[in-house]
Amino acid sequence: MKISVNGKEKVCKASSVKELLEELLLVDKPIVVVLNGNIVSVKDYPEIKLSENDKVEIITVVGGG
Repeated sequence: MKISVNGKEKVCKASSVKELLEELLLVDKPIVVVLNGNIVSVKDYPEIKLSENDKVEIITVVGGG
């Protein structure tokens, strides 16, 4: 299926947000996922299904001071 990840078109096999993060090797990383303009809660990653042409933004959280 074709989706947009951080503004770049990507063909992926993932059917859920959790599977996408596994595919991108981002599991257990400090990130925020925005799907079609809505923030996705970490607990919902396995249940939120991806659809053709979805827009996913993955924001990396960086600590520091």
